[in-house]
Amino acid sequence: MGAEKALDLNATVMTPENIQFEYRLAGPFRRFPAFLLDLLIRAATLGGLGILIACSGIVVYFPSLGAIGFFIMAVGYFLFDWFYGLYFETIWSGRTPGKKICGLRVISVDGRPISAYQATIRNFLRLGDLAPLASLQIFSADAPPAYWIPTGGVAILCILLTGRFQRLGDLAAGTMVIVDERKWVPPKLKLNEPAINQLVEAISPSFRMSRTMLRTVALYVERRIRISQARRKELAALLASQVMPSAGVPPTTDPDLFLCALYKREYDAQLKSNDKPEYSGGNVPRGTARVSEVR
Repeated sequence: MGAEKALDLNATVMTPENIQFEYRLAGPFRRFPAFLLDLLIRAATLGGLGILIACSGIVVYFPSLGAIGFFIMAVGYFLFDWFYGLYFETIWSGRTPGKKICGLRVISVDGRPISAYQATIRNFLRLGDLAPLASLQIFSADAPPAYWIPTGGVAILCILLTGRFQRLGDLAAGTMVIVDERKWVPPKLKLNEPAINQLVEAISPSFRMSRTMLRTVALYVERRIRISQARRKELAALLASQVMPSAGVPPTTDPDLFLCALYKREYDAQLKSNDKPEYSGGNVPRGTARVSEVR
């Protein structure tokens, strides 16, 4: 039998701008303290509301208005139970107080911030995630058979069976819970394509570029993947027109491939001389170009 695939705790997201991020997923044991903190915060707030009503003297001085205090508590419980997560996840970009303390955040599966609609869906399905409800009789045989105790069985099962640890609400809303940090992974451009290798061989051995031009070409190649096709074509033609005539390649050569070939040729030459290419953003593996992030 082959080795089992290791559990992947990271989610990789590629943005429309071709910037790749890795997010560390939050599993059930990481999410439970945040859930417990939010539960305690809601309970403490409702408890404070009850104390405020008691101290206001409504029940003592106006016994007939005691129902008002009960009504206020019931409304407060409803609002906090159903809209607590929705409100904070919307205004705090996917964080509730508990998640913020525990360093967690809710985001869309495509890496974008969570929307109010998504926050509504995932929070309104929380009751389904807390199912099945257990009876009060598990604590006392004399208790009424009221099924009020949430077990969270549905949520736990969904989290364990989904690759991104998504509960039912996350699946419906298209969200996931992550550790509130992200690692930028520079996309890599493969420079070992046959067309590029052929161009490397076609460039005149005596051809040399100035240091300034060399850095300009390197900057273009390392960031080209983030440039639109039309803009890339325009920039490549502008740069290649300055060096292509003296490089010994046919004038019909694709400017973009030509610049990639120049980069590969100069980089390989630096590797052979055991020198670190001073035009590169760092030690780039052979045959790849690292795309630097523009902040």
